[in-house]
Amino acid sequence: MLRFNLRQIEAFRTVIETGNMTHAGEVLGVTQPAISRLIRDLEEEYGLQLFVRQAGRIEPTKDAIALHVEVERCYGELEQLVKFATNLGEFRRKRLRVASTVGHSYFLLPEVIRRFHDLCPDVIINLFSGTSPEVVEQIEKGRSDIGLALLPLDVHGVDIRELPETNLVCVMPQAHPLGKLATVTPGDLAQVPLLLISESSLMRKRLLQAFKDADVTPNVILNSTYTGPICSLVANGMGVSIMDKLTADAYSGLAINIRPFCPSIPCELKLVLPASQVLSQPGKVFLDLLLEHTQ
Repeated sequence: MLRFNLRQIEAFRTVIETGNMTHAGEVLGVTQPAISRLIRDLEEEYGLQLFVRQAGRIEPTKDAIALHVEVERCYGELEQLVKFATNLGEFRRKRLRVASTVGHSYFLLPEVIRRFHDLCPDVIINLFSGTSPEVVEQIEKGRSDIGLALLPLDVHGVDIRELPETNLVCVMPQAHPLGKLATVTPGDLAQVPLLLISESSLMRKRLLQAFKDADVTPNVILNSTYTGPICSLVANGMGVSIMDKLTADAYSGLAINIRPFCPSIPCELKLVLPASQVLSQPGKVFLDLLLEHTQ
């Protein structure tokens, strides 16, 4: 099996350009015998005679001239490839793609993004907001560099890292009788109209399990894909909700009360990173700011 030897081709190209093996050796930083050996090996490997040697001079054969044309074409394509790779690396260094659940896009990331922009003003930030499965898909398929999602520990195909854990809280209208309680339990919510995040979320599944364990059937009157709109509806007296503390705190200026929910249900926000790709320098800066902000 013939193998392409780039060093041989490089020596051949330089000999053609300089017209002299000694000069070619000087250009490439090797001795004239080393150049002669590379040319000889190239000729033997491909069954060609590339140069005619006469009285200390060399003349390229027709095969050498034809090969040189093809070599120049390939070098031109190689230069384009190098340029593309350089531009790609430069683009990656000046772009950061972040994927996050919608709630955390609103209530956690803005301050991190602002601080990141102060440090890296030339970096363009692309922010994707979606569900936790969508965030994982963004990272897994290379569409985003850093992700934030509410996940269990058994997600595959990506690198999952822990972030500080918070618990779910109960959100109610300001004048609601539950506001007199220090802690709200499933038993306290029997027959109370509930506004909950959609059934596909891990948080929802754990919450329903807590009701089941307490032998209470939740009175769910609204399912929402995202938690953000729920707080406004609660403030307008439509019902009560149980959600992550971060979202609840972000809406604390509304006419709502927030109480701890028992049993404790963790809101496990996870950092989602590509399993194989190394973070760019802007990505590392953003990650440091995010970890500092969530401590």
